[in-house]
Amino acid sequence: MLPRAFPSLGGLIVLAFGLFKNGPPPAHTGGFGEPTCRECHFDADLNQPGGAVAITGAPDRYTEGRTYELAVTLRRAGMLRGGFQLAARFADGDSLGRPAGSVARIDARTAVVWDTITHVGYIEHTAVGSGVSNATARWTIRWTAPADPRGAVVFHVAANAANDDESPLGDFIYTTSLQVPAARR
Repeated sequence: MLPRAFPSLGGLIVLAFGLFKNGPPPAHTGGFGEPTCRECHFDADLNQPGGAVAITGAPDRYTEGRTYELAVTLRRAGMLRGGFQLAARFADGDSLGRPAGSVARIDARTAVVWDTITHVGYIEHTAVGSGVSNATARWTIRWTAPADPRGAVVFHVAANAANDDESPLGDFIYTTSLQVPAARR
C-alpha cells in the first residue's frame, strides 16, 4: 500500500506548484514583511549571484494622477520561465504600506490580483506571460500615481527565474524595490 501512496503524493506536489503558472497568490512581493516567491520555490537563497530583477521607467518624482509605463525585467542564464509580482504602496507617513495609485495590465502577459484584506492591487505574470527570450523575461505595466499624494511611493517586486519543471526546486528568486517621491508643489 505504501508504494502506491508516493506517486499520489508526488502528483499533488507537482499539481500544487503547477497552479502558480498564472502568478502567485496576492502579497508575495517581499515588501512590508510579505513573503516572496521563495515561500514555495525554496531551493536557492534569495538574490543569488548570476541574476537580477529591475524596475525601470519610473519618474524621478511622480505627478499626482499621471499614468506611467513601467517595465519589470528579470535576467538569469538558463532560466526557461519567468514570473513576477509587483505592488505600489506609500513608503512613509500615515499611509505607510497602503496602496499608492493603481496598477494595470497592458496585455495578456500580466494580470492584477487583489488582497481583499489590505486592498492592495498586485500585478503579476500570467501563463502567457511567463515566456523567456535570451535568458530575459520582461513585462510592461501601467501605474497611475495617486490622485492625492501622501508622500513617497515604493514599488516592491519579487521574481522567479524558473527551470520550468513545475517543482519548488532549481528556481531562483530575486527581489528589488524602487522608491519614488512625489513632485514638489
